[in-house]
Amino acid sequence: MLNIRIGYSLFTYLAMAFITMAGLSYINFLPGLVNALAGAIGFSDVEAGQIIALNGYGGLLGTTAAIFLVSRIRWQPAVFIGLAALALMDIASTRIDAYEAMLAWRFVAGFFGGFSLGTAFAVLARLSNPDRAFGCLLFIQFSVGALVIYLLPALEIATNAYAVFYVMASLALLSLLFVLLFARVPLNNASSEQGLLLSGKYRHAFLLLLAILLYQVAASAIWAYVGLIGLAAGLAAEPVSVYIAATGLLGLLGAMAPVIIGKRHGRLPWLLLGVAISAIAALLLIFAAHPVLYVLAMAMLFIAWPAVQSYLLAVTAELDASGKLATTAAVVSFAGLATGPLLASGLLESGRYLFMLIICALIFLLSGFVLFKPVRTQEVRCARFQWSGDPEFRLR
Repeated sequence: MLNIRIGYSLFTYLAMAFITMAGLSYINFLPGLVNALAGAIGFSDVEAGQIIALNGYGGLLGTTAAIFLVSRIRWQPAVFIGLAALALMDIASTRIDAYEAMLAWRFVAGFFGGFSLGTAFAVLARLSNPDRAFGCLLFIQFSVGALVIYLLPALEIATNAYAVFYVMASLALLSLLFVLLFARVPLNNASSEQGLLLSGKYRHAFLLLLAILLYQVAASAIWAYVGLIGLAAGLAAEPVSVYIAATGLLGLLGAMAPVIIGKRHGRLPWLLLGVAISAIAALLLIFAAHPVLYVLAMAMLFIAWPAVQSYLLAVTAELDASGKLATTAAVVSFAGLATGPLLASGLLESGRYLFMLIICALIFLLSGFVLFKPVRTQEVRCARFQWSGDPEFRLR
């Protein structure tokens, strides 16, 4: 079966990215959800963290389930059912005040959201331009996260402490409209085995997944503690919050890089540059007592992070035309996001962040080392296939 690709408008990419993001949208404004649960809703800090963790484990289970089903089911009904169930559960969460009930409820909600996300990930991977597809996904994530964090305090005043759940339900409902709009979008239907065989050995897929995991672990470890790093360095709480919000918006620039540049000059140079910038950012945070260096470090990380992830996900999509590997990458990425803060907490020494930041810088560099060979091999192979002019071997 030939790998047939179809052109899409930018709106299609953005809409599909929005559908994908909505499955686990809370990740983009996680501080707001934690503050709501541990604030006026009435749970303790520990209970709020455990509720978030169970929601995340449910999402991880749902995304894992999508790996085994994505090639056997139609994506539109699957995503629609998942998002519809998620929206109902988000709304119903506003009526739950018992800790045990909320734990179980959010675990199930996470499963539906994760399954929707995993299925939609496979759709993104099967669009004609995976660089643009995953760049749009990161752009949507950073945009929605910044907007919700900015508006949430006002929404809580206008409604109640459960406003964050209303926001999550609204995002899921809006995504249902996009699913209906794109009910007949044709996709590549090549098998997973065919895509991997055309692209090389399975070992390359493993190395790419390992690179994604390593990078996400290091990045999320820093993201979880970046505010506390500034406070520990002697900066005041208010400017630290402003610095984080302002530099976080720079992630939009990083997300747009793959959309605009694509793989015009190859992905490997941009990936290595992004990894190097991330490692330097981690080391600069050692000197967070200097506000200029603190802001510069965050700006560098937030620009590099979405660009690196977009390009890595695009490479996985090109390795496997069925989208199954991209869904696996979503699971690995989510696992990395969950593991990073846990690793960071274990590396702290009496509130000192020096050792943790050095380890994160080394993990960034290790991810660059791991991704080099599979990305380089993939680029060389694609160049040879295009030069041969044989349509049987033209990938994207």
